[in-house]
Amino acid sequence: MIYIFSSKNAAALKRALPQKNAWAEVFSKTPAENDINADEQIYLDVSGLSNAALKKTIASLNNSGAFWGVIDPKGIIEDPASFFFQGACDYIGKDLVKKGLDKKRFAEALSWAESRAEANKAEKTVSEAAQKKKDHVLPTGKFAGWKKIRAGTKGAFFFLFVSVSGKSNLRSMIGETAFGVFKKRLRDFLQKNFKEQDALLWIETDESNLFLVPPRSENIHAAIEKALKIIINSRLIGVENLGMSIPVDFTFALHYGNTTFQAPGKTGAIISESVNFVFHLGSKKAEAGRLTISDAVPEEAIPKGFLDLFRSAGVLEGIHIRHSRRFVH
Repeated sequence: MIYIFSSKNAAALKRALPQKNAWAEVFSKTPAENDINADEQIYLDVSGLSNAALKKTIASLNNSGAFWGVIDPKGIIEDPASFFFQGACDYIGKDLVKKGLDKKRFAEALSWAESRAEANKAEKTVSEAAQKKKDHVLPTGKFAGWKKIRAGTKGAFFFLFVSVSGKSNLRSMIGETAFGVFKKRLRDFLQKNFKEQDALLWIETDESNLFLVPPRSENIHAAIEKALKIIINSRLIGVENLGMSIPVDFTFALHYGNTTFQAPGKTGAIISESVNFVFHLGSKKAEAGRLTISDAVPEEAIPKGFLDLFRSAGVLEGIHIRHSRRFVH
């Protein structure tokens, strides 16, 4: 059974369904107000929810284990892919709602979601085995370059999450135009500083940047050292490189795992537990002024003498994490 929850557009969504169907129901309440079973397929109309209610509802859906998707009947979502990073398995936009919703469309989404769940389960098993392996050895030698990796190839990479924050929301404080200038300066600064490490700016959002770092000791050692140097010099960088008149702090998070490689700008269809995890790590557990690493990162990836900089910071989604010590500016 497919359950569609809409606080404002329930009537319109009912009309978008076939007149007679025994496979879908529309409710005017949110899923958080109903019991959800793990084998159900849930769709959430996001147009009638506040940010707080949306976060609460998504958390409830993820905890339920149900497959869930997003319906956007008004076409208000600027970045549909952001919901996939949060665990969604489908997005239905305004045009598809107008065209009408049929059972085949939902069945295809469910089939894809089940395949993704199986792939993630297998990937998690591989990741857990890698964490337990004591004699892990990273490849040596010079990285051949990102152009040598064919699109669609699956491999192991380091994922380096970066975000910048101030005492309040930067966008609201400095305005849209200045924020656009700031984002360009930040992009240029990060790409320049991580160029020698062969780090690739892979995914960029309003709030963060995600780099892929080659799975080689030389590259990741240099990337960790550079991240820590940026943290230490964040206030100076904010003024001289980013043109900010207010203090800013860098937040870094590092994870090691597998993903299917696609060129930057073509990553929207990628399904990867590792990518999802590093975004969760960077947004939920990482702290400003620190480098946070998951225990999926092998110790050999950390430069010699740097291990003492990191302290246990609990567990996220079953994986132990560590924070770097906080540096005094």
